[in-house]
Formats: sequence, C-alpha cells, structure tokens
Amino acid sequence: MNDYLIKYKIATVAKLIKPFEYEGYGFTSYSEEWWNCDAWVSSRIVRAKNAGEARYIFLNELMPLIEHFSTISQCGFRFIANSYFIYKQTNNTDKTVYIHYVRPVSHTGLQFNDEEISQLANIKKAPNKKGFFYIMEAANATTFYTRLTMLIGAVEGFAGEIVTRSQKKTNLSAVKDILGDVLYDKLYRYGTGLRHKLLHGNIEGHHLFEGVNDEIYNKIREYLRSEFDIQLNENVVDPQRNFYGNFEQTSFFMKFKEEEVLDLKTIEEAVDDRYGSHPNLEMKIFSYVGEYPKDY
Repeated sequence: MNDYLIKYKIATVAKLIKPFEYEGYGFTSYSEEWWNCDAWVSSRIVRAKNAGEARYIFLNELMPLIEHFSTISQCGFRFIANSYFIYKQTNNTDKTVYIHYVRPVSHTGLQFNDEEISQLANIKKAPNKKGFFYIMEAANATTFYTRLTMLIGAVEGFAGEIVTRSQKKTNLSAVKDILGDVLYDKLYRYGTGLRHKLLHGNIEGHHLFEGVNDEIYNKIREYLRSEFDIQLNENVVDPQRNFYGNFEQTSFFMKFKEEEVLDLKTIEEAVDDRYGSHPNLEMKIFSYVGEYPKDY
C-alpha cells in the first residue's frame, strides 16, 4: 500500500473565501484572488495499492460532497473535465508526479445545408411534435443527467398520451416501439428501471447509466428515420453539439527537478507553457519521464 496526495480542480461559480476541511478533504480557492476565481481545489492523501485505485477512491467519495456544496451555495459545480495531479508519497525517490491536464476549447459546429433544409418538410409528418422541444433541450444540456432527462422526455413526447379509465397516461406501448424491448426494459422495468431511478430521486450507481444517452439518442434517430423519413446525419462524432462543455485533455508523468511544486494552479500554468502562456515555466519545474513507471 502507498500514500498518494491528490489535488483536484473543481470548476464552480461559488466563491470560496477561506479554506476549510470536510469529510477528510481539504478545500481551497484555486487562486488567492477568490473573488476573481471560478474554481476550488480539493485535496486528500489516499492510501491505496496504486494511483488508479487512489483516484477511484478520491473521486468516488468526493462526488457526494460536491452535491452538498452545490445545494448550500445555490451555485453550479462541474465535477467532470477538471485538471488534477497524483503524487506518490511513498517509494518515490525520483519525485515522479502524474498530471491530468484539461482545458476548455471552442465548440465545433455541424453544417446546415441543402440536405438538412430538405428534412424540414418531413418533420411536419410527426403527429406528436412535443418531442422536438426536448431534443432541442437535450442539445442545450450541459450535464449528463440533464441531457438524459431531456432525451427521455423526447421519447415520451413522440409517444404521446392515451386515456385509460378516464386518466391520461404516457403511451408506454409507443415508448417501447421507439426504444425497442431491451432498452425499454433497462429504463422502465418495474422497480429497477433507470428512468424511474432517475426521476424518482433514487440513483444508486452512476456506472449503471454509462452509454445510456447514446443508446436513447440513436433510437430516436432511428425512429425519426423509419417513421417519418427524417434523415439525421449519423456519420458525425458527438452529435448534439452545444456551446458548452468542450474540452481537450492530456495525461502524462513528469519528475520534479528539485523542490516538489504541489500547487495545482502552478502545475497547470507550467503545462500550459506548451501553448506559450508561461514561457519556460515547465522546464524550470519538471524534467521528462522517459518510460512511464509500471508500479506507480
């Protein structure tokens, strides 16, 4: 077992005025100028077999705390797509550090040309058009679960409603036709369906939802194509692109040349040196790792 110091950036509009500790984690403002800073840094030493296990423990136990902060601050927090480093505290005479660097980039749009314009006439064929609103909202969503909720709303909007015993209800038969038996069962199965877990306030395991957004969106495209001949381009990467949540990332090992620099902001600035923002800072702090350590 080894000890690993992990410092993880948390993007948020909540301004952290002074450091505090909570549930074994330390929290500080990303910058000393807290009034002009849109991020915190969470830190903790984790005892684990390797860096991968330490990262899992760190993030898995941190996420519920972010929910608490968001509720109390009444502000948004972005838990994913953040920079962090992992520094092994034991058996690390070379002072090797693992760095995961993330930075926002501008969005890349998709074309709207003759082929797309020609599909507008087919949209009018859909009898239940409420689903189009939810597709638009799914494209505007900035988080995974927000998009998932809107995609489910799109499916149910297209399915429409039926009257049973003088009560209006979602046409679940039509929902099943859109989703297919397997995905319908995954989302709507009594007691364990992920749709019910999500909307009834009972999410138990985030891993259960992996890939669900893409599954639903592909079923919606298939439904629009087969029922109304609405041809949506399927040969694109990351459809439903929006203005937000566009990032590029890289991960690598480095060695501290002399004194360990365990400030996440400084490390990010050093990595950003590659893009010309802080000339020579990276080479002042780090030396390159030829072969990645196998037992980190």
